[in-house]
Amino acid sequence: MTKILDGRVVAKELNKETKREVDQLKEKGLTPTLAIVRADQNPASIQYEKMASRFMEKLGIQIEYATFPKGISETAFLEEMDQLNNNPKIHGIIVMQPLPKNISRVSVAKHISPVKDIDGMHALNLGKIMALDKEALLPSTVKAVVELLEYYDIDVAGKTVVVIGKSNTVGKPLSVLLMNLGATVINCHTGTKNLKDFTKQADILISATGEIGLVTKDHVQNDAVVIDVGFNFKGNKAYGDVAFDEVSDVASAITPVPGGVGSVTTASLARQLAQAAEWSQKK
Repeated sequence: MTKILDGRVVAKELNKETKREVDQLKEKGLTPTLAIVRADQNPASIQYEKMASRFMEKLGIQIEYATFPKGISETAFLEEMDQLNNNPKIHGIIVMQPLPKNISRVSVAKHISPVKDIDGMHALNLGKIMALDKEALLPSTVKAVVELLEYYDIDVAGKTVVVIGKSNTVGKPLSVLLMNLGATVINCHTGTKNLKDFTKQADILISATGEIGLVTKDHVQNDAVVIDVGFNFKGNKAYGDVAFDEVSDVASAITPVPGGVGSVTTASLARQLAQAAEWSQKK
């Protein structure tokens, strides 16, 4: 019988650890504080901001908002980022995306303080993954995947793992991190020719493209573990990269969408904020 890898259970356990650490820091006179930066009125960003704020506040994390009009220039936006970088009371920064067209994600990633970069945008944090540095702040979705695998005792060492996706936010850093953990990693993407030839080799198949239904039963070998990182809407319903109903017939374990990796992502952000606050105290 196929095991459903429930991300909500993972998030609950992760939140317990974070709440305990936040409480300990508060006893020492330090309140972990998150700055949420938003530069437009994108409804999805506003909705996530509200959800994330409620989530963080339940864990005892303080929220500061940096909201700017849609027409703000990149120069002005980065100057405001400097103020957050230099504010010792701010321990973590997340930038709502997508950004307005006139503000480069690359520029923002370069500008954010690496020690406050709890969503792993800065090249220094991405480089720390390569260097096996345990103080790397990971992209939150990458951390969510690793937390989910660890919770369900899915050991990647010695396994063939296929990652579909080449973004800097998931595909590339996740591939490197899995190699660090001893996996043999094959990295593919939506432009990979004969994708099935690669995915059928996977003991663990992870898809992170946002292309609904990309992975079908024909892509998956019997008893593989399938992790669906994709998230997109068709009508009013959320779907992942994986055709869940048919793939669950052949997989040994699979994440649902919603209720899988996405459920762990915000918990991973909160966990890294608490860690960043603790590291700031030591430094």
